[in-house]
Amino acid sequence: MNILSIAYYTFIRNVRDVKAMLAFILLPILMILILGKALDSAYTPKKIDPVVVGYFSKDDGLLNHSLNEFFTAKETRTILEVKKVKTLENGMDQVKAGKLKGLVYLEKGMSNSYENGEQVNINFYSKEKNSYVQPVLESFVRTFNIGNTLIKINGQQVQPNSNPSIIKEVKIVTEGKIPRGIDYYSLTALFQSLLFGAIFGVFAITKDIGNHTNLRMNAAPIQTSKIILGKLAGSTLTLYGISLFIFLISKFAFQANLNGSLWLILLVLFLFSAIAVAFGMILAYLSKSTMASALSIFIVGTILTLVAGGFSRMDGKVIEMLSYLSPNTYAQKALFTNIFEGTFSQPSIFGLVLYTIIVVTLTFITGRRRVA
Repeated sequence: MNILSIAYYTFIRNVRDVKAMLAFILLPILMILILGKALDSAYTPKKIDPVVVGYFSKDDGLLNHSLNEFFTAKETRTILEVKKVKTLENGMDQVKAGKLKGLVYLEKGMSNSYENGEQVNINFYSKEKNSYVQPVLESFVRTFNIGNTLIKINGQQVQPNSNPSIIKEVKIVTEGKIPRGIDYYSLTALFQSLLFGAIFGVFAITKDIGNHTNLRMNAAPIQTSKIILGKLAGSTLTLYGISLFIFLISKFAFQANLNGSLWLILLVLFLFSAIAVAFGMILAYLSKSTMASALSIFIVGTILTLVAGGFSRMDGKVIEMLSYLSPNTYAQKALFTNIFEGTFSQPSIFGLVLYTIIVVTLTFITGRRRVA
């Protein structure tokens, strides 16, 4: 008997447990539907706050003066909250850290170049592909260039037949940028259910103990590590299949926004499934009891989901510190940033991979010690 055979029979035995399969498929789906619809209003913003951007200028002429007036105008302040930065490097660092949504930068001598008829550009830096700040700046530039005449914010020297307001209406669309209730719980409830799915890792150990299959397997000419790996692989494949099914239901039946990188979603779900199964196997090896392991899974799984914001978003330094102990935190951050910000969170993926390595290693350590 080799690793693939053990994995195959472990998978088949799990799938044939119809009650367990239905429970781990239907309960998460119902939870996503109920929480997602009931709490949707809590995640849909009623008011959009001004976008925080930085401003740094080396220019001291008309362009800088007009842009300063533009930023302090009443109409602008409803859309933008402009903070001046001391240096260009400092502003760029704040953009990279997410403290600023963008940075407006004027180079030295831009006003003189403009007055001499040369083409000049207002520099704008942002991590986002489509920033809400750009249309506002474009409005300023278009009106600033009318008839090569400087138009002041207070309405003086306005070109005839031109609109004295240089801010066009910018419709800020949050769809696809901020998760709705159904989007949020499609991921958080999924990871919670996968944590509880650690019970498949428990079954892989305790069922063999119950029917004495473990005695025959230990007596067989096969290494203990291969037995552990086979059970781990078979149970992970079971839980991974369940996660993919729930993912498809959320995306196509519930119309949740899960339009991120497909390969990243598949990778995160696989790693998380392996973590959950390994966690269940560790508990089973330590307790040799299905009931004790199941109770531990429920308690620990609930706590890990809670500190990761799986039930609702939570703030506080203590919660933030505890959240790094939860695999849910890394998985959720990896997918939320990819889906709603279009970025790849390397720290989250690294944390999830490291978490997987640790719990899988502990599975082999506890498994070999129990057999010995």
